[in-house]
Amino acid sequence: MQAIEDRHMTGRCWELVVEGHFDLIKGFVVGFLEGKGMGGAALFAQEHHVKHDPEIKHIFCTLTGQEDLVRVLADESVCQLLQDALANVHDALPLKLLAARDVAGAQFGFIYEALAQELGDELKGLFTNLPEGLSIVGYEVEENVAPEGKGIEAHAPLREYGSKARGKITGAVKGVIEFHDKLEEHPLVALEGILLEFR
Repeated sequence: MQAIEDRHMTGRCWELVVEGHFDLIKGFVVGFLEGKGMGGAALFAQEHHVKHDPEIKHIFCTLTGQEDLVRVLADESVCQLLQDALANVHDALPLKLLAARDVAGAQFGFIYEALAQELGDELKGLFTNLPEGLSIVGYEVEENVAPEGKGIEAHAPLREYGSKARGKITGAVKGVIEFHDKLEEHPLVALEGILLEFR
């Protein structure tokens, strides 16, 4: 998974929808930005579980007859440069810029379940002390503590502790993607794909 570099992916973000093969588009975008000294100012939706907008994808596929659509998430500082570069290379390479959309933010849903209080406390801490710029919506935690269940897990279904929760994380694109990437490594958290919101 591509890491997000702090030095350039810092501001407002645009989604560039490009027709063509993923490897070709990625190679062109990364090479172009590195050549300008702006590596890390764009990332690729496919590498970070960012969901397609099914209606938009259907419209593009119908109009172009192509299934190969790559979504580049570009920092505002490089968006116009990238659009110009993609327009200028259209005759030389089989890729085409189809759209540019201003991204307002991103979000994803999650659920988790813990059967030990230590793990439940760790997860509650993770979701109540969010990174700067992120917020949580609809956070519902269900916690059951049954001291009489202590020590009998192997003999009966009664457990001393159980915690379940669900909610949605929202915020700026970079922060949401970084937090989603971090949570992917946690075995007790199940994640939905990331949805972008547009201005």
